[in-house]
Amino acid sequence: MKEEIQKSYDRFCTFMEKNTLGAEICCYGVALTGLTIALRRVRPFSKFKKPSDVPNRFIREKKELIGTIQRIEPNGALLMFQHKPPFTLPFTRVGSLPVKIAGIEVSGLGISWLQTIVAGREVTCIPIKKCKNFVECTVTLQQKTLDGKLRIMNVGESLVAVNFASLEKSAEKMPAVEDPFLAKYFGILQSAEIRALKKRLGLKYYIKPAKKTLVNILHRLNASLQSQTQRKTKIPKTAVL
Repeated sequence: MKEEIQKSYDRFCTFMEKNTLGAEICCYGVALTGLTIALRRVRPFSKFKKPSDVPNRFIREKKELIGTIQRIEPNGALLMFQHKPPFTLPFTRVGSLPVKIAGIEVSGLGISWLQTIVAGREVTCIPIKKCKNFVECTVTLQQKTLDGKLRIMNVGESLVAVNFASLEKSAEKMPAVEDPFLAKYFGILQSAEIRALKKRLGLKYYIKPAKKTLVNILHRLNASLQSQTQRKTKIPKTAVL
């Protein structure tokens, strides 16, 4: 009887050990599967170097990409963006993702402005659209104000506001945008263009005419002074006796 009890106990222990091992394997498998899916979604180690590297999900969900602008490419006003993933693996090749500021066309002065203000700075890019040679993004950076506080500067808005860039035709027409993020962004660009237009009109209708009038007054005053000087210095003719 005692031997039968011992055998039953041994069989029970063996059964529990086998089932525990199976449960552990199952748990590890589920955890590994979940980790794999999470890594594929977040891409914490991936450095994006070309448009095809950016997952479509990042565009749909407006994922922020942090990185540094290495240089400004004059041909197309492209920002060469060195992406910094949350975690960097050693021996990862360095590369730059060509980024175009969405919705605007940058002028020559705008390129100089970008080279001075943006090149070498850390920025935040939100991808909007993938093209063959670049990714269209909104671009923002942190900038200190005169009182030492940090503010977020929208690079596209700033370029348009100082008349160093103009809205693309598609942005000017302001198509019906269902995405609230895009609607807000294009609205910001349009507001910046209105401010720039007011400045140009002020220069055209007030500052320039006032300058022209002042120059005319100065010319007339100078001519009057010269005429008076000539009359004073003119020697009268003496009568011949």
